[in-house]
Amino acid sequence: MPNAVSCTGSSAECSAVPSFEAATGTLLQQLVLAAGPLTVLQIGCPYESFTARLAAAVSENGHGRVICCEPETVRAEAAAAAVEKAGLGRYAEVREGRPERSLATVPGPVDLLLLGGPPESFLPLLKLVEPRMLPGAVVVAHGVRDVRALCAEFIAHVRFSGSGYVSLPLPFDGGVEMAVRAA
Repeated sequence: MPNAVSCTGSSAECSAVPSFEAATGTLLQQLVLAAGPLTVLQIGCPYESFTARLAAAVSENGHGRVICCEPETVRAEAAAAAVEKAGLGRYAEVREGRPERSLATVPGPVDLLLLGGPPESFLPLLKLVEPRMLPGAVVVAHGVRDVRALCAEFIAHVRFSGSGYVSLPLPFDGGVEMAVRAA
């Protein structure tokens, strides 16, 4: 799957670029366009153009910012280059390093949290971000079906009736868990 972003800032143009697994990329683009989040926090960047695609959707809303925390230098540099190439630097920032360290300086509230990377880190990272999430904030975890055992605690947390989330597994792209913070 190509990773280059050849868009000029419009998410309509970016959506034609294979930038992420199709269904998940479209879902996230729709969430950004519909909800108009001020802060999109992306933890892990599986494809270099993913952050640029999110930034394009944010730019269509005319406000907001994507903050990508990526621990791997090569991926972080590639994501930052894709954002700059697409002319979307105003709408996205890529931070290299362990997300646990970067999260302290992410402005709140976080309206949309995208979890990628090691699935065993989903719950600890969610717990770090939760204090900055208001009701209505959306959490999307990618690839949960393929690694269910590694993220079982995360799934149990967001699906538990007293957790403050309304959650639903979505059957595409390796399994996506989408949860909305209710309280």
